[in-house]
Amino acid sequence: MRAVGRRGFMLGIGALAAAPLVPGCSGADEKVSDHVVVVGAGFSGLAAARRLADAGVKVTVLEARDRIGGRTLTDTSLGVPIDIGASWIHGTENNPISTLAHDVGAKTVPTDFEDFILVGRNGTVDPKAAAASVDEWHRIVAKLDDLSGDAPSDESVGEGLVGVADMNDPLVAWNVTSRIAGEYAADPDQLSLRWLGSEEQFQGPDVILPGGYIQLSQHLAKGLDIRQRTEVTRIAHGGTQVRLDTSAGPITADRVIVTVPLGVLKAGAIAFDPPLPEAKRNAIERLGFGLLNKVVVAFDKPFWPETTPMIGLVGRNQPVTDLVNGLVFADKPILVGLRGGEAAWSRESMSDEDAVDELITAIAAPKPTGSIVTRWGTDKYALGSYSFIAVGSSPDDMHALGEPVGERLLFAGEATNPEWFGTVHGAYLSGQREADRILG
Repeated sequence: MRAVGRRGFMLGIGALAAAPLVPGCSGADEKVSDHVVVVGAGFSGLAAARRLADAGVKVTVLEARDRIGGRTLTDTSLGVPIDIGASWIHGTENNPISTLAHDVGAKTVPTDFEDFILVGRNGTVDPKAAAASVDEWHRIVAKLDDLSGDAPSDESVGEGLVGVADMNDPLVAWNVTSRIAGEYAADPDQLSLRWLGSEEQFQGPDVILPGGYIQLSQHLAKGLDIRQRTEVTRIAHGGTQVRLDTSAGPITADRVIVTVPLGVLKAGAIAFDPPLPEAKRNAIERLGFGLLNKVVVAFDKPFWPETTPMIGLVGRNQPVTDLVNGLVFADKPILVGLRGGEAAWSRESMSDEDAVDELITAIAAPKPTGSIVTRWGTDKYALGSYSFIAVGSSPDDMHALGEPVGERLLFAGEATNPEWFGTVHGAYLSGQREADRILG
């Protein structure tokens, strides 16, 4: 049976309809800038810079970190590449990231999210009960779909679940937490019921890159002028040129594409002169920015089913909701724990040792041979993982966030893409969109 992508599995295979919004483009007679600065070397920034440079435009990429890739990060400290930021290509058919992986010659391994076992406080959950819980989840999703069409803008998914899902049932609670918080990096009470599932999805399985996303970011970056350790603090865009104040001194350009994460915009880390329009400031405030963290543990040998790709942890206050089996994609006895929403935010201050001990205790595991713990929420250049449509927000806010300001200030990033937010391909496509806007 073909593996079902996580987004497809979460939504119930086409149960929720997409509502695409296509940003406008500039006219074909618009002058191409002589020099474009791109702020951020994540996938949106790299995509924009690559397309512009290939068209002959002078491009400078300013990156605050000492590396490229943004919220993708491939860690090799456990002896194999492990993506501790974005991990999957979500849907392979017609996905530009799949095309990029093919061009690079990067190997991919599908993850079948329907092939899992559930483990509770008292051991493995009966497979029939686990399967029945999936059927119940699809019933819940269908009911949420019915409710979303007439839901007011201030109603949350959490409110929609009342009377629809028995959250006192541990298996129902696991499905809700895993499928919603794991998908959107936010909890049901934060998510807009009206816009649940409004995003598009590519067909085909979700796949992991055993060699890591670094293969793709390095390919995009070849030959580009990328200045690392260069933090942008202010952008003056009201004159005949753009002036950027940076940690390495001022830089001027004809246009600038800002691709920093929504979390950084929310924090006001970059000052804009003149200030951003009210519609864009309101969009930044209303949109949600979620958190998905990982606890990765390596062992001498596996103590779990070696060919099962996913393990779910059932029960209240589990340290992670899901474990990804590293034997499937890395051929190493590694478990990658996933936790999203409040379960992730509440553990940001835990030490690595305590975070690992909490997980090891929960799964009754031996002492690991190595570990990695992520904290994207307190990473000053991310301040979270990816965007979601919060209560009181809508796809219009993502569209507003992606609109240019005047002739010289443009915006890209997954949070500016109402069709594909929360994904690497959404970031990538938004960067190409803004490059094309400049190229006319």
